Amino acid sequence: MKNAQYLFKQVRILDSASAHNNKVVDLLISDGKISDIGKSLEVREAEEIRGENLHLSLGFVDLRANFNDPGNEDREDIESGAAAALEGGYTSVALSPATHPPVDSKSAVEYLRSKSNQTGINILPIASFSKGLKGEELSELYDMRKAGAIAFNHGSTAITNSALMRLALLYNRELETPLQLMSMDPAMAAGGQMHEGVKSTWLGLKGIPDLAETLSMSRDIALAEYTGAALHFNGVSSAAGLKLIEAAQAKGLAISGDVNLLNLIRTNADLDTYDSNLKLYPPLREESDRQALIKGLKSGVLKGIASDHRPRTIEEKRCEFDLAHFGAATLEGSFAALNTYLQEDLGLAKIVDLLTHGAREILHYQKDDSIEIGKSVDLCLFNPEEKWLWNDYSAKSKAANYPFKNLEFRGKILGTFSKGVFRKREA
Repeated sequence: MKNAQYLFKQVRILDSASAHNNKVVDLLISDGKISDIGKSLEVREAEEIRGENLHLSLGFVDLRANFNDPGNEDREDIESGAAAALEGGYTSVALSPATHPPVDSKSAVEYLRSKSNQTGINILPIASFSKGLKGEELSELYDMRKAGAIAFNHGSTAITNSALMRLALLYNRELETPLQLMSMDPAMAAGGQMHEGVKSTWLGLKGIPDLAETLSMSRDIALAEYTGAALHFNGVSSAAGLKLIEAAQAKGLAISGDVNLLNLIRTNADLDTYDSNLKLYPPLREESDRQALIKGLKSGVLKGIASDHRPRTIEEKRCEFDLAHFGAATLEGSFAALNTYLQEDLGLAKIVDLLTHGAREILHYQKDDSIEIGKSVDLCLFNPEEKWLWNDYSAKSKAANYPFKNLEFRGKILGTFSKGVFRKREA
């Protein structure tokens, strides 16, 4: 398919790094590269892609998802996860190391890299910086990096061993990408089901205070300052946590963060019905936290948005709230949800920028990509105004824990271009 030609007719380019940004043009792809951009292009041999209100951006990059391969393929596997990603406009997905066994060795990274060749997306393995995700012994970071690990984190497993954390920061300092971490004090969060507050008391559920996040973050920032290393916080969920990052950046420390999709569009108030699909880790917090996180994205303190796609089976979710597993399946609806609920707060251009350039910057991946003649880039085609019902959509993921039931979305992915092939969304 590398020799295929695709002619996108009358598309509005959304790419802050492109000279064609916000212009309506025709765009021709030949042999996997953008070969022409202009007005009224005509190429007889090319497959024409037409439609109403078409917008074209770089392919979305997801900062964090779980495909559960190896170990829990009944939740998701590489094939179903990749199909879900493409439906959501993602052409590259960074995968969590929390598999069984964990991604903590050169061979585990190589396994995922080989699986990537069988899909339409680029799989970017994130490796665990401790062996077995146990937080006891450092993994072979250099070997895994050479094998293709895009970055290192510890999944959602807390690090209580400060000496190991210090060592990981020191070793990772020599690598291009910052060490990633979801900070949560395990003792403070133990047994918690949702954000601690009036709502958790009313619902009779044990809470996870934002102090669980900030206690751990304070230690990790101190260790990053001590070692002179870069640190990136995954899934920041609270206004208090955001303030810690702001203060660290004001001191000149190389500290950054991202936020999970659902923490931007939902709060603990949405748990009145005990919807286990909204049982998340870190949890949904107060409206004031949600607003602070949005402001953090607008100001640049937070650099990106992760789907935090965590598929679960029916048995793991269709049960009492306190017995249900954490996590929601989000890949296919991420862009639509952001565009529907954050259009006024962030705007379309900012949302697209966070999903494209923002994610690439965090991962130090395809950082020079832009929609220009001569570039070999992944692309995403969408209509930001088209409305559609989630209930009418046939999901590609195996997941039984979508949080989008009965929702009407504005903004629909129409197709993606990656690995030399344009793939039209089926519905």
